[in-house]
Amino acid sequence: MLCFEKLNAIKGFDMWNPVNAHQNNYAWSMAEMGDYIYVGTCRNMFTSMLSLAKRPLLGQVQTTGLDNNAEIWRYKKDGTQGWQRVFKTHPYDKSFGFRAMTVHESKYSTALYAATIGERVYIYKSIDGVTWKKLRTPQVVGGSSRSFASLNGRLYVSTLQEGIGGKNSYLYSSADPEFEPFKLVMDPHHPYFQKDKNPMGGIDALEVFNHKLYLGVSGENGAEVWRSMEGQPAMNKWIKIGDAGFGDGMNQEIMSMGTFKNHLYVALTKKFPLALFAPLGFDLVRFDRCDCWELIVGGRPMKPTHPKTGERTTSLSGFKSGFNSPFNVYGWQLLAYQDQLILTTFDDSVNMKLMRDVFIQRKEGLIQRIGQEKYQQLVCLYGEIICLLEKYQYPKGFDLYVSKDGIHFRPEVLSGLNNPYSYGGRTLLVSQEDELYVGTANPYEGCDVYRGEIIGCQPYFTDGQLQSYFEQLEALTCELQCLYPDLIRLLSELFVTSKK
Repeated sequence: MLCFEKLNAIKGFDMWNPVNAHQNNYAWSMAEMGDYIYVGTCRNMFTSMLSLAKRPLLGQVQTTGLDNNAEIWRYKKDGTQGWQRVFKTHPYDKSFGFRAMTVHESKYSTALYAATIGERVYIYKSIDGVTWKKLRTPQVVGGSSRSFASLNGRLYVSTLQEGIGGKNSYLYSSADPEFEPFKLVMDPHHPYFQKDKNPMGGIDALEVFNHKLYLGVSGENGAEVWRSMEGQPAMNKWIKIGDAGFGDGMNQEIMSMGTFKNHLYVALTKKFPLALFAPLGFDLVRFDRCDCWELIVGGRPMKPTHPKTGERTTSLSGFKSGFNSPFNVYGWQLLAYQDQLILTTFDDSVNMKLMRDVFIQRKEGLIQRIGQEKYQQLVCLYGEIICLLEKYQYPKGFDLYVSKDGIHFRPEVLSGLNNPYSYGGRTLLVSQEDELYVGTANPYEGCDVYRGEIIGCQPYFTDGQLQSYFEQLEALTCELQCLYPDLIRLLSELFVTSKK
């Protein structure tokens, strides 16, 4: 079984300033260099993300009194030094988080790179983990990045103009961006650009597999996966190997990709923001080295499509979307560890009460958008979901599933490591010492970092406990399905009016 030790004495790391600590909501990115692990945080997640929206769905957000300047912390792996803040962004940058971090080796140095989220994306570099230099990247557009990759001596970074997804593919490359400016890999304005040989949607994820670069691409008609034809990615040198949301057009985003036993695994999330407000479970597919894909986790498609790259069949694991839980809206991280595949989720259940309460607080504005009757119906539906969660004693908090063969999965964590407010296993890292680190997402209290190890051969949950859990989950899901048609209809109308 996997056993975990929490490495921080206070949530959000800052023992000297608890108010500051609790504003570190996510361990949003993580990397290892030398004797330390480094964690980039997200500050005040709910207000920060809502403040980015041009017209927030739930009205204007107050940020007065909050410190939204992103931070980087580090922890010495042998435990001889506690958490140390090594960097904090300046207020004029308006960066509230470090969403991606990696280590890249060039002929000049081995360095850490970290990318921000805010009004525009900034990329920082450090060769010692303490001194951080903001790189000059005027050619890089977008407000954030979710992913770096290092391949054949070059550093790749994808950027997004929106919080997730989008319509444009921005992928940049450099041997070392301190000395060689980032260059756009695919330029849609180039006279020789060919649409059918390049991705066109927002690049949510990058992964190196089979000596090629793979892209997880957002799409209104369904998420796609593209791979480079060569070890040096270039314009017009891409192949689409997954399309149309892999048989479900509601699968529009790719939250994570990871490699395990000669396969590339891809976690698909349903349409935003619907998947968060009416929780809809993620799907999981995998590719072999010949670009053939198969469904590992997923149920009946909500919006059936006919992919050109393969055929959606029943899931090999036997699990429906979200490991049978609609509240597992993301497969947030995928990583191989000691001959097992680790998958962590974003479990949205704890947010149902928050959404109901915010709807009540924003009553007047919502009634103006959808009317009194529909507003009352929407609030009542959330009340029913909250009651169902209590009725079936649903374990709130992120899940962690493991698999020895990449097909058959078993949960090792079902309740956020005993914290219902830790709704996400946001980051995973395996150190050079072969130790597993897990960083959490907890906007209610502040984030944590755990170190895990496998002790013994016995699973954490007995077969009897799992049977009871999945029976309760099936009953809960059955009752939820009765509410979903009205909930999705009302939310869809609300989202449409928010765009006008």
